[in-house]
Amino acid sequence: MDYFLNKIDKHLDNHRSLDQNMNELKRKLNDLNGLKEDIESRVSSELQPTKKLKKEVQIWLENVERINGEIQSLDGRIGESSALTRGFHAEDVLMRMKEVEEHIQQGKFCEGLVVDNPRRIGQVLSTSTLSGEALKLCMEEIWQCLMNDEVQKLEFGGWEDVSKEMSLAKLQKDLASKLDVKFSGNECETTRAAMLFETLSFKFSRFVMILDDVWEKVSLEKVGIPESSNRSKLVLTTQSLDVCRHVGCNRVIQIKPLAEEEAWNLFLEIVGGNILNIPGLELVAKCEKK
Repeated sequence: MDYFLNKIDKHLDNHRSLDQNMNELKRKLNDLNGLKEDIESRVSSELQPTKKLKKEVQIWLENVERINGEIQSLDGRIGESSALTRGFHAEDVLMRMKEVEEHIQQGKFCEGLVVDNPRRIGQVLSTSTLSGEALKLCMEEIWQCLMNDEVQKLEFGGWEDVSKEMSLAKLQKDLASKLDVKFSGNECETTRAAMLFETLSFKFSRFVMILDDVWEKVSLEKVGIPESSNRSKLVLTTQSLDVCRHVGCNRVIQIKPLAEEEAWNLFLEIVGGNILNIPGLELVAKCEKK
């Protein structure tokens, strides 16, 4: 008999303390959600194209969403319970309260929220299997320039007088697509340049940018490319010596014509060896040699 009376007394105590504990649980949940908002704000400021969210932070944020859903469901069940059955939820409330407290402690993340992201912005440059002493020397010179902190702008190409219209807007949009910069389409040239400048200056610790096939003088300031002050590199390929002079390249490398054998090997590498089976190809080659 005493056993059943003790059970009834405990159930009545649970019933009386349930509202108080539920209010305390909701207060702690508000603290947890406030911490979640602070962490999300920190993530917005720390997350850059070269960074990614720590896995433990991602899991923590997902658990906050889960905890909110489970407590909301628990609150609904308590509201639907009768006066006799409400006390049965007391242990669930205490268990959820402990989980929320533990999650608040786990959410300090004193060592930061993000880590380096090794993903590449842009693409891997292909290398040719072409051999030759001249090519090797040129490649070595280019590499030494890229490793030299004093060389910030590098230009290489073969010189001839050319003129080809280049759209500054298209160049800005092409850069934006590679840098994950979103243009609305209504920005003026200056606004686009400012957005690109901010991204390259503050979201990338170091970078190598290659502008390929530049045909005319280009203002880096108007494009939105900052002057290098953090050992970043700007590489241009062009057929105009005036272009590299205008940009202010620290080093200019001239690409000399390939030897006949090297040119032929490069031709086969690009178009494929099957082209030799095309009827009439041998006759064309003989005509070119005459």
